[in-house]
Amino acid sequence: MAEETKHQLTEEEKIERKARLFRIISRILIVAAVIIIGIFIYFAYGTKQNISEQTAIDTQELRSKLKQIIALENKYYEEHGEYVSFKFLTLCKELTNYDPAVDGNFKYMFDAKTGIATGREQDASRDVNGDNDGNDGLTLDVKWNAGVSRGSSGGNFFWTEEDLADFKKRADSTN
Repeated sequence: MAEETKHQLTEEEKIERKARLFRIISRILIVAAVIIIGIFIYFAYGTKQNISEQTAIDTQELRSKLKQIIALENKYYEEHGEYVSFKFLTLCKELTNYDPAVDGNFKYMFDAKTGIATGREQDASRDVNGDNDGNDGLTLDVKWNAGVSRGSSGGNFFWTEEDLADFKKRADSTN
């Protein structure tokens, strides 16, 4: 029997195989990098939406309390012809259903001269939106005009679309 001899590769063929293998590995790495970058972009976009949704949930207490304060102030005005002021974290004896919610994440005040109720984060230890300043919040006046009280870093509190639509209806019904 005659032994078959293996075909020996020339140097050029060896270089050609190495180059082909290098091209295949490079393409695989490029595809993997594109996929990983796409995943990061997807999670970053999702995180931005989650922050907005979480802020809406975290500020539900603030938004509902401000609406309650304005409703109570408007009722008091109808009965007495004036608004009653109160400062942060104080109980207002004239507004019988007002509770300053000392144990909550927010503190509230009402200025009778401007007719604006303000709700802010209690302090930096109860920083709801995580910007480390503890003084962001929302405002609402007696004519149902909503606003944002921004702290040192700008904050990211907002009124929901449902709240704004409700305020527009309330303002239209009082005119």
